[in-house]
Amino acid sequence: MVRITNICSNVDFVNIVFRANQENEVLFMTIGERIRVRRKCLGLSLRDLAEKIERSHTTVDKFEKGLLVPDSGVLIRISDVLEMPLAALLRPSRHTHEIPDGQISFRTKKITGKERTRIEAETKDWLERYLSIEELSGIRRRFEMPAGFPREVSSYDEVETAADDLRKVWDLGTHPIDNLTSLLEDKGLKIGIIRGITKFDALYTRFGDDLVILMRAGLSYARQRFTLAHELGHCLLIPVDGMDHEKVMHRFAGAFLVPSTRVFFELGESRRHISVHELTIVKEKYGLSMSAWIYRASDLGIISADTHTRMRKEFSTLGWNRKEPGDEKAGDDPVSFESLVYRSHAEGIISTSKAAELLNQPIAEFFILNGEISRDNSSLVCH
Repeated sequence: MVRITNICSNVDFVNIVFRANQENEVLFMTIGERIRVRRKCLGLSLRDLAEKIERSHTTVDKFEKGLLVPDSGVLIRISDVLEMPLAALLRPSRHTHEIPDGQISFRTKKITGKERTRIEAETKDWLERYLSIEELSGIRRRFEMPAGFPREVSSYDEVETAADDLRKVWDLGTHPIDNLTSLLEDKGLKIGIIRGITKFDALYTRFGDDLVILMRAGLSYARQRFTLAHELGHCLLIPVDGMDHEKVMHRFAGAFLVPSTRVFFELGESRRHISVHELTIVKEKYGLSMSAWIYRASDLGIISADTHTRMRKEFSTLGWNRKEPGDEKAGDDPVSFESLVYRSHAEGIISTSKAAELLNQPIAEFFILNGEISRDNSSLVCH
């Protein structure tokens, strides 16, 4: 760690860090990797970045591969273009390069290769920052695989049983889960939000014993809950060959959010039709969409296949296959990562600049969000 009295200029800061690490080849490789990841996060090509910093694309390619080290002036321009503080650009990378490209599973098939690359880059960047604050704070929540999981399933009845068993292991009973995001974070899953991309709902990946779920911003309350439960299914279930994995996870999500006993309790054993008013009530009560309730009723034999098809057509005519009544309610934001950063800052474990860097925020914005008007900036700690 280098302490710089008074606020140092960008050029001085870069030169000091370079002098402190001039024999550390890994740092230079790290800078290149970080440039590449951040460039992909912003959806920029090599030529795009090269044009903005007035260098050739082959030079930028060498920066990213660690074959050439950008001087301080170029680093400052790169930092500006990538909208990334210099401290973040120079931060040693600890972990996420070990996640191979393609090891991230998406709940969509509609994204382009460029969008997929950008999402994977954002995932690695977010996870690295999460792992960094855990390492700095010494606080880490590990996901413990529930007893009886992961398990193989060979029928939809076994999927229903798995969902019921998970509720028993986690002592959830059969009633509605109030905040699924908070529950899963408390269990040790790492959950985050990706903004600016709308063509996917969620993704999950594994890193060591960490289970990671990232969702796109803007999901409704019900859709976010179903998405989380769906991704949880990917973490816990192993469908046998021949089963449609996505249908298995859909079934698990519905069964986990609303166990069969509660579906029968709310709707009865057999119905010829289910009113919209009933569906809005149970949607609000359980946080499961009206459409998913219709699927639950069909899966459990409460309504016939013909009734299910007819109701789906009615929903489509009303435009409810895209947005249902009640979808204005926003999903619950994950809080564990940000809470750990703010906690570490409050305890003096990390500096203000480090906290802002980890949150990808300007320092001024961090002050505002942290309820601070001013802070003694007579010194800057560069980690």
